[in-house]
Amino acid sequence: MADHVALPHPAPTHQGISLCGVTKSFGSKRVLDGCDLQVNKGETLVVLGRSGEGKSVLLKHMVRLLEPDAGDIWIDGQEITGLARRKLMLLRRRFGFLFQGAALFDSMTIGKNVGLMLEEHTDWSRQRIRARVRECLEMVGLDNVESKLP
Repeated sequence: MADHVALPHPAPTHQGISLCGVTKSFGSKRVLDGCDLQVNKGETLVVLGRSGEGKSVLLKHMVRLLEPDAGDIWIDGQEITGLARRKLMLLRRRFGFLFQGAALFDSMTIGKNVGLMLEEHTDWSRQRIRARVRECLEMVGLDNVESKLP
């Protein structure tokens, strides 16, 4: 078997996501072993595999929800492995996340589900939360489902 040869670091002008030699272990279990991946801006990619084979670990590394043991991660020509927390938070705003097992509370309306985190983690008034929920639902074409159950 040939030794792993890592992809070269992407050009500073590359638009997309690149992982170069990313390695991650949890205890003695190596989940990613010198993973190289390049996804160009506008490209669609599907990650398939059996349960426990590292799909979620791979995706979480792309936005540094997990830190690699080794290797580099680049987004739009910027190396993000050592990015400061504030800049990392700004970067993450450009991505959408839907984790496995994510679900709505079926006893609450869609509007209440969407506003739950604002209710729990801000001091916003109910009126302000409702307005923001309506705004968000409108942005994704779901303005007619606010009062419906999931």
